Amino acid sequence: MIDLKPLLSPRSVAVIGASPDVESLRGRIVRVLNCHDFNGKIYPVSRSHKNIFGEPAFSSILDVPETVELAVLIIPAEYVLRTLEDCNKAGVKAALILSSGFAEDSSTAGNDLQVQLSEFADKSGMIISGPNSEGFVNTKNKLCPTFSPTVDGENIELTTSWEAKTRVAAIAQSGGMGFAFFDRARPKYLPFSYIITTGNEACIESLDYVEYLIEKNEADVFLLFMEDVKTPSKLLRVAKKALIAGKPIILTKIGRSDAGARAAASHTASLAGSYTAYKTVFDEYGIIEGEDIEEMVDIASGFIYFGDRLPAGNRVGIFTASGGGGGWMADSCGVHGLDVPILDSKTRKEIDQYLPSYGTSQNPVDGTAGVVREVGYANISRMIASADNVDTVITIASTRVPHKLVEEENLLAELSKETKKPVMIWSYTLPHDESSRTLAASGLPLFTNVRNCTRTISLMQQYKEKKKNYLNGKIKATANLDGRSNLEEAIRKESLNITEFRSMELLNHYGISVNQGILAKDAGSVVTAAKKLSGPVVLKIQSAEIPHKSSAGGVKLNLIDEQEIINGFNTIIKNIETNSPKAKMDGVLVQKMVEPGLEIILGITNKDGFGPILMVGFGGTSVETSGDVAFALCPVTPERCENLLGKLRGNVLLDKDKYDLRALFSLMTNLSNFAMSVQNLISEIDLNPVILHSAGNGISVVDALMVKFDKSMENRS
Repeated sequence: MIDLKPLLSPRSVAVIGASPDVESLRGRIVRVLNCHDFNGKIYPVSRSHKNIFGEPAFSSILDVPETVELAVLIIPAEYVLRTLEDCNKAGVKAALILSSGFAEDSSTAGNDLQVQLSEFADKSGMIISGPNSEGFVNTKNKLCPTFSPTVDGENIELTTSWEAKTRVAAIAQSGGMGFAFFDRARPKYLPFSYIITTGNEACIESLDYVEYLIEKNEADVFLLFMEDVKTPSKLLRVAKKALIAGKPIILTKIGRSDAGARAAASHTASLAGSYTAYKTVFDEYGIIEGEDIEEMVDIASGFIYFGDRLPAGNRVGIFTASGGGGGWMADSCGVHGLDVPILDSKTRKEIDQYLPSYGTSQNPVDGTAGVVREVGYANISRMIASADNVDTVITIASTRVPHKLVEEENLLAELSKETKKPVMIWSYTLPHDESSRTLAASGLPLFTNVRNCTRTISLMQQYKEKKKNYLNGKIKATANLDGRSNLEEAIRKESLNITEFRSMELLNHYGISVNQGILAKDAGSVVTAAKKLSGPVVLKIQSAEIPHKSSAGGVKLNLIDEQEIINGFNTIIKNIETNSPKAKMDGVLVQKMVEPGLEIILGITNKDGFGPILMVGFGGTSVETSGDVAFALCPVTPERCENLLGKLRGNVLLDKDKYDLRALFSLMTNLSNFAMSVQNLISEIDLNPVILHSAGNGISVVDALMVKFDKSMENRS
């Protein structure tokens, strides 16, 4: 972990490139720094000005009378490295580079400057953030080295006037998006500890900030805007730390489209685009994806106020003075997998004494304005929360006029403090600022969007289960490493695309049972092989240059008598000579036809730096069309396999009384362990199809393909 204290919590700051012109970014950043009560010293450094905002300016960092911890550079890119060398001489520990003109402009000169910047950081040991950053805010220290207009002004509150027990950190590669989180959350009075923009991340990545804030316990919920991940292994490490610590990461990752993906040799690679790898990691470690800023802020608010009391289940109790609002909320609950049960008789009896004859306590509890006035939001919410069959309460209110909420502030604060179940407030009118402030100070999240409210509850419940399952069942690799060196040596001798016959041999060597067959070179040896196998056979061309055998006319099925087998062999050879005349052929694989069953595809993709990822779905040649597949990081346990199959749209077909699912789980775990043991050599594996037989009769691997990394990628970290 990088110690970011000199960067994020310095005792002194120098602004290099400072200006008194507040119309320029160089002037605005000095003004923003000065308009908040930072308790450290701020030194303007300028070659053009002797005095800036009443403070003496120094012509060089070397002239500043004390050792400065953080230097903020807002100067032309070509002068940055020379200035950093002066900073290093002056003992500066950290630098924030706001200057643009580096790799973001895609020029050779810009790229070269960024490489030199990274090299300087490695050589000097200086902590360097950026370049092309919009800076950051440390709300506790009231430190704002940024030119963002969202914090430009003495009247802008960086923190809430009340003590917040939990805090949000917003971290974004895009400066505008990072401060947008803060700006959109401000009307809700969401407590932030940091707003950090990372720019080009030449030296420090977004994930370094997340890791530091987790370790230092300086944030409890993270809002992330990510464009790319420079170090995939760091994402795995940080995501695991966040889940174990119970500090949810809510992010949006741009670049989901795989429109530019290469033509793939295997079905697995075709179905597993780059975003799929990210999504698999997110699912593994409970990382929550948001669709827009408002939704992400709303999700964060749920965790901020009730992250220590996540919903025990999916049952929701609703109170409303608007029947239409209650029905709308109930429908939204259904969309997000939440149940709205009829409340138990004891709870209903308690509520009924306050309801008019035309009200109902079933659920939603439909009261009136009179009930709100006489009984209050806090008391009714407390009654609903006491129900044994409720895990979360949603209270629907009109917050346009704040007086009732202000009147109940103490009761609402007591409710928030004492309840063991989350209580969410949804306002169907735009909230008055005093309403928002009162609810935030009371510790209750306020939503103005029905969908965001119910999705937040659903995500909180899922997060609780994800953390529980991870902590209770950490997956341990069980890869069989016996003979691994021999296995790796054999793989290195293979061509880039490993034929089915050789793939089957490698799997069999590892201990995975396959329908291996016999490789034959001519019609006579094909007939001899078929006789040894006894019964109907299938013939398949074997060539590293023909990964898709069927489309090349290289497969003949269910051949029985000798003449059929000879004719099949001759037809395959003729088809290949016509369709792929330059392909080098190893021969024809003769396999025994297996009993019919349910076709499954199993695959491995291992190309994005996250290690091998297992794919499972319904197999056959139409798998890419159906796209009914699911993914998980390797290695997997049988329990994880069962959960994975449950994600398939057609999972109803996987009847454990009808099919041998235990055999499927065994093959999935063995394949994932095989992939782990050769992860530096193999980039793709396809087992398609594998035939799942009736209960007790196992599973048959009838086709296989492996694709190696090219030599430059072998043994990569």
